[in-house]
Amino acid sequence: MALLKINTPVLAKNQYSRAKRILKPIFLPFNRYITYHGLENIIKEGPNLIVANHPGIGRDIAGVVAAYDRQLHFLAAHYLFDGEVFLQKHIKPALGSALYKFLSPVAKRFSWYLTSKMKELDMIPINKEYNGNLAIFAGNMRASVTQVKEFLLNGRAVVIFQITYNILRTIGQKKIVNKEPSKYHSYIPRFNPTFGKIALELYQDKGLLIPITPIGIYGAEGLNPFKRMVLNIGKPMDISTCLEANLKQDPVSLFTTCLEHRVADLLVEAGLPGTGN
Repeated sequence: MALLKINTPVLAKNQYSRAKRILKPIFLPFNRYITYHGLENIIKEGPNLIVANHPGIGRDIAGVVAAYDRQLHFLAAHYLFDGEVFLQKHIKPALGSALYKFLSPVAKRFSWYLTSKMKELDMIPINKEYNGNLAIFAGNMRASVTQVKEFLLNGRAVVIFQITYNILRTIGQKKIVNKEPSKYHSYIPRFNPTFGKIALELYQDKGLLIPITPIGIYGAEGLNPFKRMVLNIGKPMDISTCLEANLKQDPVSLFTTCLEHRVADLLVEAGLPGTGN
């Protein structure tokens, strides 16, 4: 299966590089407090699906961006594309009421800038709100998956984070419901099978085995720039190992489990004490 080879326009690449230079000092002002392992495993060109745990609110995202020279496209919650919602639900709680009152003009400008750049730089919104209409919910999910597949077919790199809380219960809710922790390491949640479904569909429909890069991240909580953050980038995997005829288990479920287990191992290998069985 030949890729479409539609390269990111030079203008978009330049915009991405400029945004990266502006945002990195905000989230990662001091390189010496970041430790990378496995940089040799980075795929520098061609389609690549990157799957990582998401323990932070910005430093872990910035850490992945900083590790890669190529442009990355993140699958992100749809409300992060709305400046006012991003300001009220993310920036304000992160700063705290006292600090936000002092920094509100800067915070508002930053919120507008970041959400506008997410649109300009082709980040991929995913709407997981469920209002009782299953058809609308399924349509929203399918639209995001379709866009991810198109980007991969165009030779781009897409990042899917595995968040620790249930996004379906956070919209308009005061209570955040945590996902069930992984049995392989309590620091990460059970993984969502979306990336496995994408990998299987691209193989079945296009004959393409997408390399999927697992990344384990810890120490990214909060915005403390002096806290040690560690990212361990694993060797790429693909779904082919889960497609053998003698395997009775669903290949998507099996691959999801394999990659979840691998991210747990990457965390332990990078120095985080293990908690799994």
